[in-house]
Amino acid sequence: MRAHTLATCLVFAVLGLAATASAQTAPAAAASPALPLELDLGSSELDAESVRKAVELELQHPVVLTASPAGEPSLSVIVHANRTVTVSYRTSTGLTRTRSIGIPENGARGAEVIALLSGNLSRDEAAELLADLAAKTAPPAAAVASPQSSEETPNLAKESELKPDASAKPSTAEARPPLSPAGPQASAPAPLLQTPFPAINLSLVWPITLYRNSERRAFRVELGLGYSHVGELHGAGLNAFALLTERDVRGASFAGIYNSSRGTVTGVSGSGLVNRRRGLRGFEFGGLLNLASADGQGFAAAGLANLEQNFKGFQVAGLVNWAGKFRGWQVAGILNRARGFTGLQAAGMVNIADALSGLQLGVVNVATEVHGLQIGVVNVAKRVQGTSIGLVSVAGNGRVQPVVWSSGSLPLNVAAKFTVGPVYTQAGLGYGPENQTYSYELGLGGHFPIGRFFFEPGVHYSEMRSVEQPFDHELLEYGHYRLAAGLELGQVSPFAGLGLLQRFAHSADAPASVPLTIEVFGGAAFF
Repeated sequence: MRAHTLATCLVFAVLGLAATASAQTAPAAAASPALPLELDLGSSELDAESVRKAVELELQHPVVLTASPAGEPSLSVIVHANRTVTVSYRTSTGLTRTRSIGIPENGARGAEVIALLSGNLSRDEAAELLADLAAKTAPPAAAVASPQSSEETPNLAKESELKPDASAKPSTAEARPPLSPAGPQASAPAPLLQTPFPAINLSLVWPITLYRNSERRAFRVELGLGYSHVGELHGAGLNAFALLTERDVRGASFAGIYNSSRGTVTGVSGSGLVNRRRGLRGFEFGGLLNLASADGQGFAAAGLANLEQNFKGFQVAGLVNWAGKFRGWQVAGILNRARGFTGLQAAGMVNIADALSGLQLGVVNVATEVHGLQIGVVNVAKRVQGTSIGLVSVAGNGRVQPVVWSSGSLPLNVAAKFTVGPVYTQAGLGYGPENQTYSYELGLGGHFPIGRFFFEPGVHYSEMRSVEQPFDHELLEYGHYRLAAGLELGQVSPFAGLGLLQRFAHSADAPASVPLTIEVFGGAAFF
């Protein structure tokens, strides 16, 4: 008892002396150089500067992103593909401490976990001193049997042994987390309970099930009537109403109303109304919605909407597709939305993408950066590397010009001309005062600049009607096959050209078409 009391007094005395020394040396610490931090964030979405700031805040000491110099204290952080991070701290004496821990998907929480682990490692010298003092005052048998201090930061993997490090950077073998650790990390999920062969479960309404604790078991087959709640599926699951799987599904799972997997579905997952999962490697369908919180690969179909994170494959929805990064085909009756898109985006109404590499096909297409093609009635983009084809195409690096011209068919014509890359589209009106006729015209062609000159081959279509009888069905239709040449003069671009004019007849006694005639035209585009 006295030895225990003496050890306790020694511990508090050491803590008091350490606090006093820390207070006295605070000015010197403030002037000490910044701690080097070397980051290898791999394919994670963590931000290097956010991690640096979090570590600096935790350590209360300046931290700089740089390679670790030899012979000086430093930190090294490596993020692995399995969402674990390994942090190594090297002391001024060349000793290295290394720990590994799982990190959450949230970027801010991930940076916070890395900072806490870095602080735990850098302050571990005081913990070792207290452990040594306690060992000296305790009986030998107790010292051998006593475990590591329980005041270690929770959820950390077992610490590696202290060892000198001659290099400035811990080797890959030292930093890599072991494939078969001696014991599971505190953050790892609990192991599933063993289910005897043939591992078939029946559920009425959970927890009324054939096997107790079904949410902690893996089954080959799950059959339910009202509500099934299982740990994992390695086969098939079916419930008339709702099915919840805590971890992965490998095979097929179906529910009449609601089907949810909190792990990755490898196979087929579906529901009559709502289908929800974390990851996907296969096929999913929902009568109304597919909801996802992680990456997916495969095919997703929903009657109403697909709401995904990152997806590779094919998405089809009756109304809306919504995804983060997308690679593949995205087809919706009303709206497609993606941040980064590579492939085909087709919608009955609107396509929206931040960065597009591929094709947008819809009534309205909107994108920030386009590397490819937009086809629609209205196309809008900040920058296009490719072209946009539509009645109205507006791009930050394109041109919108009013155009006036005269031709052999109609003397007065005005139009709006949209040029994006090597393609122009044009919509205009014409008027013939002599015979009181008017026309509306649509055109599509190429725009090829050579210095200040440009050439524009194009095909236009027009319909001519009488001013006195504007709704008369006896309209005249024309095809215009034109070749124009022009000159850029700043705000004005005059042009002239020749073309072939073809009239299409509708009267029963008229020939199928009128022979082609020559059309001469000329005018100017502005701005």
